[in-house]
This record gives sequence, C-alpha cells and structure tokens, in this order.
Amino acid sequence: MRRWSIFVFFMVHLCICRVYAQVEIRPTYREPYRPVYHFTPPVNWTNDPNGLVFANGLYHLFYQYNPDGMEWGHMSWGHAVSKDLVHWQNWPVAIPEGPEGMIFSGSAVLDSFNTSGLGSASHPPLVAVYTSHHIPDRLHPEQYTQSQHIAYSLDGGHTWRKYAHNPVLDLHMRDFRDPKVFWYAPDSQWVMVVSFPEQHQVQFFRSADLIHWQHTGSFGPAGDTSNVWECPDLFPLQVKDASGKPTDQTKWVLMISVQYDVQYFIGTFNGKTFVADEPVDRIRKVDEGTDFYAATTYNDIPGSDGRRICIAWMDNWAYAARIPTFPWRGFMTAPRVFTLRENEQGKPVLYQYPVDEIGQLAVDSVQIRNRLVDEAHELQISPANKQQSNYPFTVGKLSLELSQIKGMVKWAIAQHGDSAIWVNYDAATGALQVDRSRSGITHFDSHFPAIIRMQLRPDQQIRLDVFLDKCSVELFVNGGQKAATLLFFPHPDQTGISLQAVHGSYRVDELKLIRYPQTAYLVQRKFMANASYLGH
Repeated sequence: MRRWSIFVFFMVHLCICRVYAQVEIRPTYREPYRPVYHFTPPVNWTNDPNGLVFANGLYHLFYQYNPDGMEWGHMSWGHAVSKDLVHWQNWPVAIPEGPEGMIFSGSAVLDSFNTSGLGSASHPPLVAVYTSHHIPDRLHPEQYTQSQHIAYSLDGGHTWRKYAHNPVLDLHMRDFRDPKVFWYAPDSQWVMVVSFPEQHQVQFFRSADLIHWQHTGSFGPAGDTSNVWECPDLFPLQVKDASGKPTDQTKWVLMISVQYDVQYFIGTFNGKTFVADEPVDRIRKVDEGTDFYAATTYNDIPGSDGRRICIAWMDNWAYAARIPTFPWRGFMTAPRVFTLRENEQGKPVLYQYPVDEIGQLAVDSVQIRNRLVDEAHELQISPANKQQSNYPFTVGKLSLELSQIKGMVKWAIAQHGDSAIWVNYDAATGALQVDRSRSGITHFDSHFPAIIRMQLRPDQQIRLDVFLDKCSVELFVNGGQKAATLLFFPHPDQTGISLQAVHGSYRVDELKLIRYPQTAYLVQRKFMANASYLGH
C-alpha cells in the first residue's frame, strides 16, 4: 500500500509539474523584458544569428537554438522570417541536432544557378552551410571534432534535408567552425570563410558546387588575439566620402568575433584570400558595447536594395546564462546597415545605423528645440511632466543634437532617481562614457555592471541616437561613426529621461523622442493578424 501511495503521489506530482511547465513556457509577449522590435525566440535559449539570407521576398533569420530548455545545449538552427525586418514569424526548427552532432553556426545562400544539383533550374535550392560539432563519446565531451556540413530546402525554407554525403569539408580538426559562404561573381565561384579559432586565423576555400572545396588562402593572426576567433564574415562595400557621397572605390570588410567583441579589417579580396590595408596589429571594433557578438550580414539582398544588413547576438557569454528573462534567454540586435565612409585622413571606416523599417512603429513623438541646459536648469521628460502624459518612455528612439558644449554633458535614459543608463560626454577631451552600473537589476552576475568608454574627436557639437527597447540600448554617435550596444534590466518605474550639465552648459539644438508600442504583444498581435502573407 505504501509503495502504491508513493507511486500515486509521484504520478500526481508529475502531472501537476507537467501542466505547470506547459503554462509557464507559453509566451505571452507581455513579459517584463520582452522586446518589441528586437527578435527573441518565443521560448528557450538562443545565441548566434545564422544563415541570414533573403529569398522569395522574405528575410530569413536562423539562430543557434536549444529546443529543450533555457540553457545552452542541443544546439540546432531555429528559424524565423520577416518581410520588413521588424515583424517576425517563428517557423519550426530548421536543422535539428542529430547523430552527427550539434548544429553550430554557419550561413545560407540561394543557389540560383543550381550549381549544387540539389534542386533544379526552375526550383533552385536554399543551401545552409554549417559546422557539425561531433562528440564520439558522451562521457568525454571535450573530445570533439568539427567539420562543415550542408542542408538544403526545396520549398522556400519550410523544410530542410541534411545532405546525404556530409561532411563536405573535413580537416579532422577539433576547432574548425562557423563557415560564411557567398557567391563571388567575377570567378563564378562560391567562397567559404571559416575560422581556426585557437590559431587566430580564418581560412578561405572556394567551390563550384558548394560540395567540393579547395583551400585558397588564410588571414591572421592579426588585430585582437586575446581570445578565440569565431563567426567570420567577408563582404564588399562602396566607399563614401565624409559627406556621404559615393566614390568610385570599393573595399572589402573582414569581420571576426573575438570573445567578447567583434573586430573588423578593411582591405582587398581577389577571390582567393584577403589582404588588410593597415598594420595587422591595428584593432578596430564594430561595436563598443558589452552585448554585441557573432555579427553576420545578409546574403542575396537584391541589388535594387543595395544595403549590407547586419544582425548580431545581443548578449554576452560572461553572463548570458543568468540574465533575468523568462521563458526565453537571448536577444538579437536591431538589424543595422553597414557603410564605409572616409574619415578626416581620407581612410575608410565602418559606419552603421538601424534599418529605416523600424520607423514604421512610431506611435507619437515629442520635440524640443533651442533649450539651454546648465547646472541650474535641468531638462526632464518623464511621466510626471503633464505635457508628456502619453509616456512612460520604454520603447522608441531618442535623438539628441547638442552644441556650444562647455564642461560635461550628463544624460540619463530610463531614469528613476539615481537609477538609469548614464551617458557622459566631455567635449574638451572627446571622452564618451556609458554607465550601466546603476541601471536597475545588476546583481545576477558580477560581470554585468559595466562602464563603456569611447574616444571621439573633441568637439563642441555631438549627435546621439538611442534605440531603446525595454531592456536594451543601442547608441549611435554622429550618424553611426561609433556604436555601443548593451542590455540592462530596469525596475518598472524607470521611465524618465533627463539632461544635465556638469561644470558648464550646452545648448539642445534638437531633442526628439519617438515612441513605439510599449508591449511586444501589440506588435505580435498585429503581425499574426497578417501572418498569411508569409505563406505559412
């Protein structure tokens, strides 16, 4: 009887737990830190964006995903699609973990000429190229190998098949991962850029059919070699002059993730290997923030569009497993457009700015012009301000143009009392500082409180654009000359904005706040009502 009672108790408890778990993991899109216009999976863990490709009128976003929980593991390719880079529909897992191993990062292409023979001329395949992380003995997970595999889809990405003769590239190495593949039109060849993480190198291969690959060159060590190299990307950009006018010069950008940053090099590519223009010890960061990693750009965006669009993982390996979100963990950055623009010395540097499509979310705005801020006159915008009764302001865009700066600018975003994201700028030295050490909930990991420092040219004028989305700030300086991305987890009452002056004054030429919907549910509901346009 006792054994039966224990069994009944166990079964009842198990049923209750299952029901509870089912209720708890069902997303509401009203979760406290669920972003509105940044992609997150409905549930579970995500990290690197993968396989960014435009095909059949859709932006495809694949991503590292654990179908079984909120911790890293069982890595597979999740899949979402969008028509506008703002409203996303999550599709079923595209490439699941299998006997051959976990599905690590990679890229995807539309094989328009059916070079692989996996489709047909009338139905060219989508082909994903990814790293298989194989562990022969589960008792010794450290004894793994990595090789490059492919999978393909003949129905626009709805369903995927793993290639029967994988791997397509195997060097019998422990660390050999994250292939970025693209079509190099001058030679009518596919190019693969893939990482040797421990050696701080990227290797170049080429193929006529996505199946048979030949080694053509290598790059590195160079730049930042403080940690492993991952997630390489290589792409051309037309150089613009300082005013933004296109020149007749095109350069190649090689982008490499180095835990916990992303660096880039500018140089030339001849279809076989990359050569940097500058000394190999020069370090250039794509983003100066704490939460920008595994950045990659879209393949096959139509020439009529012409944009080079990037998405990165908006998180950090130091604390990603402990951020206070539920029932998902992990974010993607807002899609941003990369350009090259000449600096004062005539050298091209990387600029970036979020895609214009985000602006369609605008609900209302506030504009303030020609306002003097000094130590006696602080400028505040908050729910307590009756003129701004439509706020709190937790999701939207903040644009700020300042001039005649004397002393230091002090700007609080998502403020309540002393809690805020604090931005300080010293025009005399060009030092810009973003401080999240008092930004709300920070105690979940000792690495999370941080102060980000950027060096600008000293100037009494500055423009700052901030894209705020519940628990993230993406800050762009002077039209994208510098960028800083960071997460923060504010308390519910952190909804104010203030501008202060320290030992001086400055003029607010223009301050504009554009408010977006304040809950992801509103965007999700509108999207689901029109989801049929995605054909799924």
